[in-house]
Amino acid sequence: MTRIEKGIYKRGPYSFQAKVRVGSITVTATFDTLAEARAYRDKTKADIALDPNAKLVLEARVKKREAEALTLDQALQRYETEITATKKSAVKEKSRIAKLRRSKHVHKSFYRVSPEDILAILAEIRHEQAGPKQGLPVSDTTKRLYAMLLSHLFNIARKRWRLRIDNPVRLIELPKPGASRTRRLEGDEENRLFRELAKGKQAAIMVPLFRFAIETAARLGELLKLDWSDIKTSEQQGTMLLRDTKNGEDRIVPLTQDAVMHLRALPSPIKSGRVFPVQEKNVRDARNFALARAGIKDFRFHDLRHEATSRFFELGLDSMEASAITGHKTLSMLKRYTHLRPDDLAKKMNKYIEMRYEATKTSPSQNQ
Repeated sequence: MTRIEKGIYKRGPYSFQAKVRVGSITVTATFDTLAEARAYRDKTKADIALDPNAKLVLEARVKKREAEALTLDQALQRYETEITATKKSAVKEKSRIAKLRRSKHVHKSFYRVSPEDILAILAEIRHEQAGPKQGLPVSDTTKRLYAMLLSHLFNIARKRWRLRIDNPVRLIELPKPGASRTRRLEGDEENRLFRELAKGKQAAIMVPLFRFAIETAARLGELLKLDWSDIKTSEQQGTMLLRDTKNGEDRIVPLTQDAVMHLRALPSPIKSGRVFPVQEKNVRDARNFALARAGIKDFRFHDLRHEATSRFFELGLDSMEASAITGHKTLSMLKRYTHLRPDDLAKKMNKYIEMRYEATKTSPSQNQ
């Protein structure tokens, strides 16, 4: 494009573009002749000079045109840069955005995305990691996460980017969330799991890590960034400071003598640096290796948090005490992580009945 004169550019042999600066934006229009381009430029400038509202009208028109040219793919890119990058879950959300951007529907105008488009995008999402589920549709719970991400994108576009756009996600029936997991170590699974973990390449770190998780109910991410400087121990107990946890707050967790013992079992423990110097992938590989050899199905590292939380209640801790350790903010969330075994509850109830029966036998009223 060649500049002919101020505000006029030649585009190829047969078209001319007029550009007029209006405030912080540039108004453009293309014509077949130089005379038409000049006339548009001069009229636009005159309108702005004579009518104070003309500038506002032109700015609004240009912004609408730019917004209509915005695609869902471009909106997702902007969201990733401005919003996702600030989140603790940035890595996982970036992975979800990358998967959304592979959909054929993301090249549609952001303004024209319909509820049907949202449903089509959700239906396209598949498991991509190598394994038995590769290529299969994701669960409704996972689809719900993607739908909520898209919904937040449209809300951000309205509230922060000031785009006059509707949220099509509100017009679909969201996939229902799956039931909370109730998986715990049953029977001799704990012994089998740790027997096989002890055979792995990084057993010296993995065995204490898995044991420590059961003792503390800490999340894997919290444990992998734990530093020796955040741990204080004595002969029988200790504490650890978990910094910048999932809910945005630091948390001090008490350490039992068993937890302290597992820390001391680590190879050459030092007083600085990471306590568990491994990556999440290493933990996942060690778990998969041990589960396969132990014949244990459908067990995740995060299930150790369920196991630990349930054990806290079985030890007699109340809700306030347990939540102080686990970091759960609400009773409903704590309940989701607590799966007490009916047999254990029955034994506890029988023990209470026996204690009450013994008390009635020895009460003064009975002895008179």
